Amino acid sequence: MNSKPTIMVSETLQAVILGVAIVVGAISTYVSYVQPLTESLVELGPRSERERAAVLMEGERFAEFVAFIRANTSEDARIILPPNFPQQPVAHIGLMQYFLYPRDIHNCGVNEVEECVMRVTGENTYILAVGGFPPPGIAELHKDLIPFDDTRGLYAPSAPTNQDQGGEE
Repeated sequence: MNSKPTIMVSETLQAVILGVAIVVGAISTYVSYVQPLTESLVELGPRSERERAAVLMEGERFAEFVAFIRANTSEDARIILPPNFPQQPVAHIGLMQYFLYPRDIHNCGVNEVEECVMRVTGENTYILAVGGFPPPGIAELHKDLIPFDDTRGLYAPSAPTNQDQGGEE
């Protein structure tokens, strides 16, 4: 008779092995997931819900750009976004409406950019300047650029001149 030797593992040893496996798994989970998440939440600090969402969704620079737009526009402002093609967060009406509420958010259609920019001459209408939008030379006809950085900014209504107010220039 050819019998195979069996290894008997005591229940105590099985419990110890299982316990060690659980501890190793818990440490791995903490180091890989819990600790980095906790650190990122602590870094967000005492920010508003919108600011935290902007940082978590698109990063710190995006959140700073949204704060820049909010600081340079009134709550009753109309803001014109670029066409959402190619798709980008600053051109998504729903996303930007969340971050800029209660401002009135619109965007230009992909086939009517120049006409759209020429139409938005209102006193409380702003044009987002991002990624080649609006085309050079068009918004400057009736808006003044407030730069955020080298590639982004906000076209604001032009300040009235003395001549516009009936005075001499």
